[in-house]
This record gives sequence, C-alpha cells and structure tokens, in this order.
Amino acid sequence: MIAFTYIELIGWIATALTLLSFLSTKMEVLRMVNLLGCFFWIAFGLLNKTNPIIVTNAVIATIHLVWFYKWKFKNK
Repeated sequence: MIAFTYIELIGWIATALTLLSFLSTKMEVLRMVNLLGCFFWIAFGLLNKTNPIIVTNAVIATIHLVWFYKWKFKNK
C-alpha cells in the first residue's frame, strides 16, 4: 500500500486538478478547475515553504480571477 503524508496528498490533488483542467473544452471549466488546482498548489507551497510554487500559483490564480471578473460582465 502506498502511504502519503497529508502534504504529499495535497500535492497529488493539485497535480491531478492541474492535469484534469486541460481536458476541458470549455474555457470557463478549464479555468475553474485550474484555479482550484492553484489553491491546492498554494497550500502545498505554504506547507513546504517553497516560495516559487506559492508565487507562481498566486499569479496564475489572479489571472484566472481577473478573467472570470471580465467574463462575468461580458456575459451579462
């Protein structure tokens, strides 16, 4: 049996969500799943104290949130 620490589990969930996001054919679904993956990556980075992971995913999450903000007003 494979045993993961909870930190590793968070990292594997982040990996799965990131990969899964690219299977979507709808941009809003891709961005939402990838945004969720970013939050898991940020948690993983905080728990491991790895600033590059934290910063990269915080920037990507911000890009997704700005896109959703613009998308919401475009589709009113």
